[in-house]
Amino acid sequence: MVSAQAGNEIDYRQLLTELTDVIYNFLRSRFGNHHFIEDCVQETLIAIHQARHTYNSNRPFRPWLFAIVRHKAIDTLRKQNTREKITSQYKGQQEVLSQANQQSEVESEILKGRLLDALPTEYREVLVLTKIIGFSVAETAEKLGISSSLVKVRVHRAIRKLSRLMEADKL
Repeated sequence: MVSAQAGNEIDYRQLLTELTDVIYNFLRSRFGNHHFIEDCVQETLIAIHQARHTYNSNRPFRPWLFAIVRHKAIDTLRKQNTREKITSQYKGQQEVLSQANQQSEVESEILKGRLLDALPTEYREVLVLTKIIGFSVAETAEKLGISSSLVKVRVHRAIRKLSRLMEADKL
């Protein structure tokens, strides 16, 4: 790492190559053979690259390295858990909606995706997260990385656009 910090590209490339195997084996020994391990290895290598200037050559390398590995593993597990929750909630909502006995034409069109597909992606995302899945404005803002006020604006615009689309279909 010291040589890599000094600008030696060959040593840096070798370090990252060796660390890839070390990180992969460490994570695999802790979590088993899960599909998210490769993502975690890549995230860790990126973090090492971004934080390489923080390594102090007067201190041991392993503790510095494994602190980054642990933090990235925790981040990856949190993301994985959140992704699974969102997916299961969305599937559950879809099942409830599709099993409803009496659906209006509008609900039927929304379920078929025709109206939602007509919306721009940014409107469709906030509408699905807030109105279909049931996330709060704050949760939606956090998941999309935008402000709460922008979520509200997009929901309002999405609903207005859906109204216009439905009115245009009636004429």
